Parts: sequence; C-alpha cells; structure tokens
Amino acid sequence: MDAENRTITLSSNGIPGPGVPGPGRPWPEIPGVPGVPERTAPQPILPSWYEPTSITLERELADRLLAERVILVGGRLDDALANHVAAQLLLLDAQSNDPIKLHLSAPDADLDAALSVAAAIDLINAPVHVVARGTVRGAAIAVLAAAAQREAHRHTMFVLSAPHFTADGTADELAALAEQHERLAARFRDLIAEATGRPADEVAADLDAGRVLDAEEAQTYGLVTRLV
Repeated sequence: MDAENRTITLSSNGIPGPGVPGPGRPWPEIPGVPGVPERTAPQPILPSWYEPTSITLERELADRLLAERVILVGGRLDDALANHVAAQLLLLDAQSNDPIKLHLSAPDADLDAALSVAAAIDLINAPVHVVARGTVRGAAIAVLAAAAQREAHRHTMFVLSAPHFTADGTADELAALAEQHERLAARFRDLIAEATGRPADEVAADLDAGRVLDAEEAQTYGLVTRLV
C-alpha cells in the first residue's frame, strides 16, 4: 500500500487502535490495552568507581632501590625529606646489619634537618656508605661527614659554608634561637673536624670563607675517603 492509500483505524476516543502504529508514536502499545504505550523497562544501574594507580613509577623505583639497601637524597634537604630518609635508615637497620648505600646530591640544606639525618646514621648499627654526586653544599656535608665510608664521583663539587640564621620574635626569643643555632653550628663544625682529622678552628675558618673543593681536593682535605 502506498502513502496516499494508507489508512489508520481509530478507536471510539480517537486513539489509534491496537496493532496500528500512529504517527510519531514513540513506544509500541501494551498488548491488550488500547492506546496505552508500552514503556521500556528501566535499565539497572551498575556501581562504578575510579581506582587510582596505587604504585607510581617513582614509588616503584624507590621500593626497588630500598630492597637493594640504597637510599637517594637529592635536592633541598628539609625536615620532610630528612624524616623520610631517617625512616628508611631505621627500616633497613631493622632488617639487617648489612651496609646501606646513600647517594647524596644536595645543593641546599637546613642545618637541623641535615644534623637529624647525621644523627640517624650515627644511631643505627648498620654501616652507612655515602656516595656524593653533583653538588653538596653547606649543612648537607654533615650527612657525608657522619658516614662510615665517604665516596664521591670525580666531578662532584663541595662547598664548605657556614649555615645562615634568620628568625623573627622578641629579643628574648631571638637570643634563645641564636644560642640554639650556635650549638647546632658547633655540632656541624665538629662533625667535619672528626671526619677529616683537622682542627675545629681550621674547619670553622673554611666554613666562614665558603671554601669550595672539587672531588680530589675533598679527598686531600679528608672529607672523602675514595673517588669512584
């Protein structure tokens, strides 16, 4: 039947009868109920969630290095990084007394953070071998000085510099903070003196002058025991 001859059967209320699709009707009729469209059954809603990647590439690399008893210390050595390194040292020491190798490249460091890592090295039973690379400046040298074995790549640069002190507060607070800083600075100086076998006054003078040493000069100075 062509379009001109098509007919539509209507019920008494003017609604197309059953079995005959009306123009523009979106759903088929429910069988046996004229004029009532059959609605599609609602689809079940399935639960969904997003599971982020639990192990990043950096984390996986750090875990593999930790399994080999290797710790990386790079960038600015602040309190957060110092706490992380100290936790790794304590963990590896609890596992075994085998040597721990710590790769150090720190062009900047907070004095109290560097001394806390040096204290952790001194606290544990496992010997810590520090390998210096890149630039090791200022208070970060305390980490190197605390190690049982101190190595350096041949292109490593060492900068002996006295840590700076800045603070805000009342006169009494500043006096107390300055006294604390002097004690920490004295501990830093003594660590270098003990490691190198040089007098504390000489080390203090080199720190004040900001003496720069390449790897070979650092070995001569006693700061490094071996070049790699």
